[in-house]
Amino acid sequence: MDRATLERRLLKITKSFAKLGGIWPNQNKYVKVLLWAMVDITMISTVITQIARIVHFGTLEIVIEQSSLIGAGILMMVKHGNYVLNATKLESLLNDMSDDWSTNQLEEEFEIMMTYATRGTFLVKIYSISSCISVAYFIQLPWSPRLVHMLKHQNTSPPLIYSIPGYYFVEDDREYFYYIQLHAALCLFVVLVVFISCDTFYIVLVQHGCGLLTVAGYRFKNGVKKNSSITKYTETEGKEIHESIWHSIQGHQKAITFLENVESTHVTYLFLTMGIIVVILSITMVQVSTMEVCFEFYKYIGFLIIQFLHLCFLSLQGQFVINSSDEIYDAIYEALWYNTHPKTQALHVLALRRSLTPPRLTAGGLIELNMESLSRVTYLVVLFSTITKHWLGQIGIFQILKLCVSYYTVLRSA
Repeated sequence: MDRATLERRLLKITKSFAKLGGIWPNQNKYVKVLLWAMVDITMISTVITQIARIVHFGTLEIVIEQSSLIGAGILMMVKHGNYVLNATKLESLLNDMSDDWSTNQLEEEFEIMMTYATRGTFLVKIYSISSCISVAYFIQLPWSPRLVHMLKHQNTSPPLIYSIPGYYFVEDDREYFYYIQLHAALCLFVVLVVFISCDTFYIVLVQHGCGLLTVAGYRFKNGVKKNSSITKYTETEGKEIHESIWHSIQGHQKAITFLENVESTHVTYLFLTMGIIVVILSITMVQVSTMEVCFEFYKYIGFLIIQFLHLCFLSLQGQFVINSSDEIYDAIYEALWYNTHPKTQALHVLALRRSLTPPRLTAGGLIELNMESLSRVTYLVVLFSTITKHWLGQIGIFQILKLCVSYYTVLRSA
């Protein structure tokens, strides 16, 4: 499979969104710079309006409400910045992926690679569809209450609900309502582009690495035929088996190197992402648990679900790598190594020893990404939000913050 076919069959969605975000290799450098500027200007302007709202109103409720949204904006800039700064590494990973597909392979090995590529494509579609639905949900939020208000023929003014609340340095938001919503829609579109392009790129790379591990395991398991015996095969056949196992070791090492490069490219980014998501989830859970049921309530419920799904997708990729590493260890052990020459058996021992330290996806080298760490992070979020909610109603740090905000409001109005 050549590069053009690979991009058309397996990377179509990722390439489309990555080009819009300016992170796809081989793009015109001037176009890239223009797209980077558009993304950064849009997100920085959004974060500024949210910080301005905190400064302008200065209440604890506004601080809690805006903190999660500001965190989401920072998270988006972290994602985009990682792929801009690591453009050379990502291009190298994409070239390695293309070389793997262009190499002549056995039909069984090609089918294994296609299985993992298909799974990656499926995950990319699920992630992209859920992201598009989420953005569409947020874009329609300001208009649904106005539509309901219109249908009921009420004489009062329609309610003002913002997809991304902020302070735009105007006294009357109603006068500039449509301009504010246009800015919010542009921001949400940029968020959609960055999240899909970065996260689907990560998913595709991880699934390719898992495919390489499984192919190496297949080679180990089938390197020695079932009817082979050390007392039966000739010297020539022994050399062929030895070369086959050596070829399997090279494939194993190639898969490990590829996944290590993926991990090194995303290690700091994943650490920052996990940290920001934990904070955002905690704040949003506190906010949801203290709100009354209204249109705003459903907005933050949707925001909570989106962030949790985001966390699941990132952690799930690490679990896929663990599963593939375990499978190749089993494949090496189950091979008919005992029917080979001692020199070839030594290669199996080396391969088994290398499998004891398999590749892992980590966040900053501290948190291993898997389903177990996901459950721990979820527990931490629930615990933190429960304690925070309790503090909100008790004399403690939040009472002190509320008192500080009150003094600030008085001084500001003086």
